This record gives sequence, C-alpha cells and structure tokens, in this order.
Amino acid sequence: MLINKYITSSDSLVTSHDEIRSGFLSIALEKNRVGDPYIKNALTFKAMVSGTRNAEELLEIKEVRPFLVTASGLSEKATTHLSEDDCILAIKELIDKFLKPAGNNYIDEATFRYLLIKGDAVGGTMRNRIGAMGQEKLVRAIFSSMSVQNISCDILHTSSEDWRPGKIDEADIEKEVKAIKWKNKNGNRVVIFNATVPTVKKNIDICLYSCSANDTLQVTEKIKDDKSAIMYGELKGGIDPAGADEHWKTANSSLNRIRDSYKKAGYANIKTAFVGAAIEKAMAKEIYSQLSDDIMTNATNLTNTNQLTDFCNWLISL
Repeated sequence: MLINKYITSSDSLVTSHDEIRSGFLSIALEKNRVGDPYIKNALTFKAMVSGTRNAEELLEIKEVRPFLVTASGLSEKATTHLSEDDCILAIKELIDKFLKPAGNNYIDEATFRYLLIKGDAVGGTMRNRIGAMGQEKLVRAIFSSMSVQNISCDILHTSSEDWRPGKIDEADIEKEVKAIKWKNKNGNRVVIFNATVPTVKKNIDICLYSCSANDTLQVTEKIKDDKSAIMYGELKGGIDPAGADEHWKTANSSLNRIRDSYKKAGYANIKTAFVGAAIEKAMAKEIYSQLSDDIMTNATNLTNTNQLTDFCNWLISL
C-alpha cells in the first residue's frame, strides 16, 4: 500500500536533472564555506611575511611556523607525533626544495602548498558534511511540518544531554539536532538520529519510538527498548547519480537487516522507510515495488518538496 500520495509510480521517485544540478551547486557553496577559513589564513600569512627578503627568513618568524608546517605536508595528526625539531626540519626541507627554487615567488609558493594540503582536509570534511546536509534537510522539513500544524516539541542538541524547548523556526537550528520529542494523538514520540540499535547491532539513521509522558528519555536507554520501537529509516543525502545505486544497496541491506532482526525478536510489524536524494530509475523501480508489496512502509525523494512534506507529516503522526 502506497502511503505517500505524491508517489504515484516509480518515475515519481526519480531525481530530476534540475534537482541534481541544484544539489551539486549547494555542495559547491558549502565547500566554499568550509574552505573559506583556509583562504583567510593564507591571506593573513602573506600579510605577516610580506617584509621578508628571501625564503630563509620565513623560518625566523616563529608565529608563522604552524602555517609552514602545514605547507610542508604534515597534517595536524602527524604533528602530534613529532617534536618541534622534527617540524623545523620539515620546514627547512620545504624551504630548500621548493621555496628557494621559486625565487621571488617563495611566499606564493608557500601559500599554494598550504592551500593544497588544506584542500585535502576540505575534501574529508565535505564527505561528512554531505551526509549531514541530508539529515539537516530532513530535520528542517520535520520542523516545518510541526510549525504549520502548531505542534510543539523538545530538542536534544548534539552537544548536550539536556532536552530543551524546540525553537523550530530559528535559523540553522537543524544543524545541532540529535533527537526530537513531541506528542501526537497516539501518544508521546521521540525520533533519534544516528543511533546504534542493539537489536540490529548497527547504526540506523532515523529511529522513531514511543515514550511515556514521564519518560526521562535517555537516548541510550530508549534505543534498547524493542517494545517502544515504531519505525526505522535509512537516509542517503548524496546527490551524485554515480553513487546512487551503491547507496541504495547499502540502505536496502540495512533495512532488510532491521526487519529480520525485529522479526526474530518477536516484533514483525516494525515499520521501515527510505529517504534518498539521488534516486535513479533502476533503484526507483525497486523502491516502488517494495512500497507496493508492503515490504517497506514509506519512502521519499529528499529533493521533492511534496513527497518530503507528506513523509514528515506521516512520521510525526505515527
């Protein structure tokens, strides 16, 4: 049975070219935001060493040594295992082999090498941020559905153990959400993001539970309570079509594991869902087939506002 009224065929699940384009542009903007501090660092370095006459003089300015250590190719992790003398040796190698041969362009050479090393750091950060951006979009959509329906909620922030009233119309609040709790006609509910569920022995992206009105809602305890589990979902926020099928295979395997684990534990009616940004035709057919056959309970294309809204309305009403 198809629950999401905006999923009328497998084609309705497929991510459009415009949405793929928009997704890549969003990632590019985020990459620029993440990389901006390194650009500012490079400009500051150039200002601090502008009075030097040659590459050797850079080593005499102690304040810029951390910058030069990075430019030499050493990561922050590597420097924790090295002494100050080791770092100075690395800087001397940088100066002798790369900065001195650059002649009068030694400052630019050091700057470019710093940015090259930090570019790799940006790449690593972005791999994590792409997944986080998908969750943030889902959380914002949940908050929007709650706001329109005047549903109040409490929020557990990623950096806190205390529940606080959810100021869901506040800008960027979705970036710090670990869990949300609210009340609907069926009782008190809590959705927890990225939790390792003992019954499945794996991390699950979206975990929905029932809870009592007086429940202190210690997240670590709630995810151990099979009786209160309502729905589990997998979220894949990457927009690159090239990796879409592989992401779906991973998510589908996880959803099968959830259903099998809960069936063995005596809870055969656990609901499952899939939220994906990049959905190609082949995987769309599989998803649609599972929805039609009641294997999977619900799904949504993360880039489709209508589907996503209907999905969030369903989630907060379960």
